[in-house]
Amino acid sequence: MDPIARKLGLEIQTSAESISSRALEGARILYLRAPSKEFTAVETEAIVGFVKSGGSLLLVLDEERRQSLDKTRVNDLISPFGMRLTADTEYLPNAGVIAKAGEINKADREVPYDGGRAVEGGTAFAFQLDKEGRPAQPFAAYKRLDNGGRIVVLGEGMASLFLGDPNGVRLSGGPNTPTTYWGKDSAIFMEEVLVWLSGQLGRDRF
Repeated sequence: MDPIARKLGLEIQTSAESISSRALEGARILYLRAPSKEFTAVETEAIVGFVKSGGSLLLVLDEERRQSLDKTRVNDLISPFGMRLTADTEYLPNAGVIAKAGEINKADREVPYDGGRAVEGGTAFAFQLDKEGRPAQPFAAYKRLDNGGRIVVLGEGMASLFLGDPNGVRLSGGPNTPTTYWGKDSAIFMEEVLVWLSGQLGRDRF
């Protein structure tokens, strides 16, 4: 993520401390990738307030065996904005995702996906692929608020790890089975997400 942030003129600051309104002062984007601990009431209030004040939120949560929906209570962060993550969807090995050209992505993007959740609410822009390779449940959705706040939610974490390979074959492998993951566009997909969240849509990205 660092190279993309530098390209966009963004500075990444990491912290293991509790999230508070004071800690978020001056931040443009709050990136919550694969949280595993419960967000406290104070943290939830701070995050919701950050978005309501015009900040941007990028939330990535993987499948239940990696991050618990109930334990983390991440839906409390996004439900005030009409969004929620579902329980795990039906597992298809190395199913992949297609992100459609639109407000966030400049062109259709092929993204890896190997077990995760769907996103309800907001505007879906990337979709899990079914057995026949057709777009199915939403893997990613966004929400733009009237006050300038922006939210992107991803229901699986492989794209955020920049995984995927041009030589990957859909529906190959399986749980805990080594494979080459389908989905060649993780880097540009994540860059376009950050561009949108940071409000830099007018710049030359490529």
